[in-house]
Amino acid sequence: MRAFVFHKEPVEKVNDICGTTPLKDLVIHLQNSGVTEIYSDCEENHEGVIRCDFPSAEKQLRSGWLAAFSGCITRQSPAELRNRTLSLGADMGASLACSAKPWKHTTVLTDGNGFMERVESNPSPECSETNLCFSGMIWVNSGSFDPGDPSRSALLKTGTAAFLLPGFWMCPDDRDSFLLTVHQILQREAYPWPHLSIPNNGIISHSLIPGDMEIKGTLWVGSNCLIGSGCTLENCVLLDGSSVGKNSNLRNCLVMAGTRIPENTIQYDKHLSLLGDENAGKN
Repeated sequence: MRAFVFHKEPVEKVNDICGTTPLKDLVIHLQNSGVTEIYSDCEENHEGVIRCDFPSAEKQLRSGWLAAFSGCITRQSPAELRNRTLSLGADMGASLACSAKPWKHTTVLTDGNGFMERVESNPSPECSETNLCFSGMIWVNSGSFDPGDPSRSALLKTGTAAFLLPGFWMCPDDRDSFLLTVHQILQREAYPWPHLSIPNNGIISHSLIPGDMEIKGTLWVGSNCLIGSGCTLENCVLLDGSSVGKNSNLRNCLVMAGTRIPENTIQYDKHLSLLGDENAGKN
């Protein structure tokens, strides 16, 4: 199986996810799924990936190949997408996944036979007709492929089908979804994470943790972080170079890289708190 990985910049650039990047994770997932020949126009170097632009790779890909867009964490099977596309006799087949916030993605409606009927990029919340969204893979069975925005090119072509595939999928394109993605990875909802061993307790730290700190839920602590004594952290992510003052109580917090949280800070939010930039040190 051959694939071309198109590099997609996130809407808002965020740090690496659990020590890796969405692009690297996608490449490893494809390799673990039986894709033996991968081309990409990305700037990152990865073992087994041939760097080139799409026009140069197109002749090598020929017909019967996978177009994969980075930016998502997926465990959906490219082989299943290929098989469903071939069984339906479609020119192309796109992968779909359910989203809790479909207005942030490209929604897809299909007819009774599974072929695409309507595609909308970032529909308003009030007008969203479905929570099925394009999840980043297109099997190209025949015909030419336009590598532009899939919501305006390949997904709109006649003869393109779409399939809801099982398996984990998350698009960490902003800080909210970034924190949720890290939490789900540490909970092993994206298991197996092929290049990182996730402890059963869902806690990974690359910095020293005080012995009297109380940890609840999952925790990711990056490099060169400082945590004061007497802190309680629940479902938190501390990015590289951040610090939390002593006796602080944080819940569901993403502490941005280099952010300093003052002593005795209490940030106990039901859903998500962002500590850093304009939110730094709010009590």
